[in-house]
Amino acid sequence: MTRVALICISPLQHDSRVLRHAALLAHAGYEVRIFAQPPLPEAPPTPVTALPGPGSDTRVRLGMVLRQAPASLLPISADLLYWGSATRLAARRELLRFRPDLVIANDWRALPIAYAAKQACGASIIYDSHEFASEEFADSWRWRLLARRHVIRLEERYIREADAVVTVSDGIADALAARYDLARPTVISNTPAWQETAFRPTGNPVTVLYHGAIVPRRGLETLIESVALWPAAFRLVIRGPAQGGFDQHLRTLAGGLGERVTFNPAVPPDQVVPAAAQADIGIFLLSNSTTHARFAMPNKIFEYIQAGLMVISSDLPEIRKVIESAGCGILLDQDTPQAIAACLAGLDASRIDACKRAALGRAGDVNFEAEGSKLLTLTRSVLGQ
Repeated sequence: MTRVALICISPLQHDSRVLRHAALLAHAGYEVRIFAQPPLPEAPPTPVTALPGPGSDTRVRLGMVLRQAPASLLPISADLLYWGSATRLAARRELLRFRPDLVIANDWRALPIAYAAKQACGASIIYDSHEFASEEFADSWRWRLLARRHVIRLEERYIREADAVVTVSDGIADALAARYDLARPTVISNTPAWQETAFRPTGNPVTVLYHGAIVPRRGLETLIESVALWPAAFRLVIRGPAQGGFDQHLRTLAGGLGERVTFNPAVPPDQVVPAAAQADIGIFLLSNSTTHARFAMPNKIFEYIQAGLMVISSDLPEIRKVIESAGCGILLDQDTPQAIAACLAGLDASRIDACKRAALGRAGDVNFEAEGSKLLTLTRSVLGQ
């Protein structure tokens, strides 16, 4: 049986893309194993080899300084210092023990590990670039100073070793092709598996939902600040996994808003859409200040649509195409508390319900059943099947 490995140097529990891809390939008859960091889902779709975790936030920052910063002065150092990590060494050791025929490397951190399998056992490589790595945190001067050159060096060194490249949006596909002089990568949108959702009329209160990682640079501070300006009928729910204690910072900001802001724990990936369907509006904020942001096509937009929600989002090109084609939401001219509040003040139940119905009308076209066929076709092509 053909062996397929998915490498994910990050926590697996809420990585719905990796879990969906693994389930699809296992169902197609491949022997699939995921190599990823905990926490793990309670019932993963395939066997998982757990890798050592990243450790404390302090350790992560120290690792960035020690392993990534030298490449800013000496780019070639990235190749050697990349392996100064127990996680990556364990991933390489366990991957070579599995002896895969194909490795799907999720993001740049997994590329050198996949290449080790190509050298050792002739494995083919599919590089799945979830982000535009060379610009991912370009709005942070620390990242530009300490990490960017390291990331570019490794992606540039190993991306051409991949037999195929896939990514999540047209913008990232075009950017990767231009930066590295590649054939245009295949776009496999980060859509959820199809789950039929019934229309739910907007009631009182009107629930605005953010779901996803609770981390900086997602506009969550701005979102909470805006709640005090919202019409009385609207409330905010923030649901997702917290990282680095950022949720405590947000809870402090929301302290004076009482029940108008609620924090809910993350749910398993297969429950994200049903849980979202209890809301009325899905919201997403991201500053249009970097190339990476302009290409963003986050899975939550598709999840909001499948949950039958009206979508309110920052006006970013990839997201604009989806929302305008579906007619299911509003794009914000500005990501300010006042602009968000003004947008909500202009809505009534009939407008929200019209967008919710439009979202459900589009949901049948934007789901993983449609996108997954692209991955199967590409996998068979790379393996010569």
